[in-house]
Amino acid sequence: MKRILYVLPLLAIMLFVGCEKPRQMRIMSYNIHICKGMDKELDIERIANVIKGVNPDFVGLQEVDSVAQRSDFVFQAKELGRLTGMHYFFAPAKEHKTGGLYGIAALVKEEPISFKYIPLPGEEEVRTFLILEFKDYLLCNTHFSLRSNSRKESIEIIRKTMAEYGKPAILTGDFNMSPISEETKQMLSDWEVLSDTPKFTFPSKGPRRTIDYIWGLKGCNYEVLNYEVLNEPVASDHQPLYADIKF
Repeated sequence: MKRILYVLPLLAIMLFVGCEKPRQMRIMSYNIHICKGMDKELDIERIANVIKGVNPDFVGLQEVDSVAQRSDFVFQAKELGRLTGMHYFFAPAKEHKTGGLYGIAALVKEEPISFKYIPLPGEEEVRTFLILEFKDYLLCNTHFSLRSNSRKESIEIIRKTMAEYGKPAILTGDFNMSPISEETKQMLSDWEVLSDTPKFTFPSKGPRRTIDYIWGLKGCNYEVLNYEVLNEPVASDHQPLYADIKF
């Protein structure tokens, strides 16, 4: 019993580290569909303009190519960083048969102290999880599998990873799960939703589903000042979303 009493306060302290000094950030999530729009045009500048229009402090990007034949051999994360004036980070999930890589990325105004990505399961396609570490918090991004079992496994992997840091965290991504799914209920044991879930995010033309989210790791007092799912029906097959968060 003494051991348990000792561990619980320690976990509480770790969980609330970094919450003493509130900060305000605009967090964005966007599945960019390798910058290929609903008009079938490959247009990286159009995606950059959508991001610049939001002016986020951090944006988690999903479906990002790196020097792949199908996207004109462009290192998309780097080019989007150049076009937006933000630091870029790319986390590969798989290699294309014709060369190049595919995965997720992040753009951020403030340079982090560390960058890490870890693989996540996907029965149909390997996935990945990206972590930017700052002094008092984490900014993370992911793209979950289309398969329920893989999503559930990914949630457990992320839970264990967050425990290693003991910092407040914000997580963006395309989670491929509805707000009422079993996986969402599983996520809600550790995370709270900070984005506009009643507003559909996919597909971008006539959206019918909410599968893109912004989450905050529980243990910090998040105040959502504003959130929005943008009506952008052409640039990608997903709608971009953002939230202004104080934490």
